[in-house]
Amino acid sequence: MFSIDFECEADSAVVYQIFTQDKREWEQKGINTGDIYKHNAKIKWDFYGNEQQWRESLVPYLAASLCDYMVEEKELQWVQGYIERTFLYEEEAPAITDIANSLLDGKREDVPETSLLQKRKHFVYREMTEEMKQTKEIQWEPMLTFRLGTYHHLLVKAASAAIDEYKWEQEYQTMIEGCRHYIKHTNPTCPELHVLLQEEPVFLDEDKQIIDEWTRLHHLEPTIVFEKQLPFEYMVISPAVSLAPEQLFIYSDTEDGTVQTFQMIFQEKMKTFPKKEWPLKQKKA
Repeated sequence: MFSIDFECEADSAVVYQIFTQDKREWEQKGINTGDIYKHNAKIKWDFYGNEQQWRESLVPYLAASLCDYMVEEKELQWVQGYIERTFLYEEEAPAITDIANSLLDGKREDVPETSLLQKRKHFVYREMTEEMKQTKEIQWEPMLTFRLGTYHHLLVKAASAAIDEYKWEQEYQTMIEGCRHYIKHTNPTCPELHVLLQEEPVFLDEDKQIIDEWTRLHHLEPTIVFEKQLPFEYMVISPAVSLAPEQLFIYSDTEDGTVQTFQMIFQEKMKTFPKKEWPLKQKKA
């Protein structure tokens, strides 16, 4: 007899429904599953086979089902709880949880924690399998605390990374609005600005003359500089905004984050072109 004792009857009801559906599917495949019962918050599974059959036939299926239940039904609830109670972001919790969900789904590959989070299902499955092989009477909450402590530590990491992403996105939106405001209320220094996007960007004025680094530095507005981690010669957005051109022409072969940021700031004042249309001939590297 195998049993799982939940603290919440609602949780046991969901898992019982999952197990019942699984039981029907397993029996259609010819797997001897026995009988399943539910009493209050406890689920009992009466398996008629021997120990080897239990370990090799049923345990892998049960572990996979419980792993899916935790990841699909409980995971975001736990993450939101960490965001609200551990990190004290109650009002922002829904928005941050959405970001955490995208991290857990692997949709933000630029975030370092993403690759680690993608391995969590394998860890949960392995730990669930070992737990069911070692004991036939599982106490759900203690198991989550002791056997799956590392898993919950990963969820805390997901919550923390999502908060960092949320804060960065808020800062990014503030920066975008600040740049738009600056352009709107600043007299243009040139009617046209041409920018070639590369490691060290190149700037041209309306006469297709190079705007050198010293000129760009002279016009740089400190209040809108957000690329502070970069040497000035690599900065492109802040110098371009500081020049406040009437029209901006960007030359790039990709729609990367820099191009998208320019589009958000300059909107209808901006046009994009492929690098091959750059007005000056470039020396081959």
